[in-house]
Amino acid sequence: MSMIAVGDQGSGDLQQWRVGRAMERVAANEGRLNMVVFLGDNFYGKSLASTHDSSWQTRFERVYWGHWLSHVPFYAVLGNHDYPVSQKYEIKYGQQHKGSGRWQMPMSFYAKDFGEVNGRPLVRMVFLDTSAPRESLQQQIDFIDQAFQAPGPAPVWRIAASHHPVRNQGQHGEESDLVARLLPALQRNNVDLLLSGHDHNQQLLLRAGEPAWVISGAGGQKLYTLNTPTPDSAFTASRAGFAKLDLNAEQLRLAYYNDQGDLETSYRWARDCQWMAKGCLRPEDSQGTLAQSAQ
Repeated sequence: MSMIAVGDQGSGDLQQWRVGRAMERVAANEGRLNMVVFLGDNFYGKSLASTHDSSWQTRFERVYWGHWLSHVPFYAVLGNHDYPVSQKYEIKYGQQHKGSGRWQMPMSFYAKDFGEVNGRPLVRMVFLDTSAPRESLQQQIDFIDQAFQAPGPAPVWRIAASHHPVRNQGQHGEESDLVARLLPALQRNNVDLLLSGHDHNQQLLLRAGEPAWVISGAGGQKLYTLNTPTPDSAFTASRAGFAKLDLNAEQLRLAYYNDQGDLETSYRWARDCQWMAKGCLRPEDSQGTLAQSAQ
């Protein structure tokens, strides 16, 4: 299974179109793409007025097009710029299968399984709404527990997606409420990665005992600077682009690309690795050879 993750893309500017073309180019070069995950801030500027608003064409339908992008679903989460009005029409657009039918947002937060391996879901993803009023956070934490502790075969990979990151080396910094409340929920449910945006850059942050923090918020808006790297900063770049994940039952590959479709860096995670992301998600060299473990 192959997915692209990109956030903060909904500017309608040339930069968004460049990243969209790069996404199509990479999918064509690699010959695989099953879905795209939008990480919020899907519509900047004037709020959507309806499910027929022209912004649907200029910031989604016409931007992400081509042999690959025109045939895959786009699973979206809400960002702070999607509130306080646009979120209503983003949900309706998905529920009513408007436009090309690619936009997927059945509710403000939701979960879905993808793929199957020997009767087990290959990936279970929880899509969160961290831009909703904070009083809804407990409801979403309960939802995470229900999704990952449900009876039945356990998923091979566990991924969450949200607009706001938990860990962040960018100018927005970390939100204490998410660190205090969302992080423990992700940890007790053995979530492997959190995909997020909000900071307009690319980051991969790794801390022992925590999910991999994959920030891909460079999809089309003005870029943000980064703080001085720390030991947790596996990769940081203030460049437009996106992240791509390729998964099977044995391993996960995470790669970052720029807005020309050039590979910036890539990592691989063997499913049978005994540690969490800090010890298991290891860099590849230019030939795709795995680096030695840091543990």
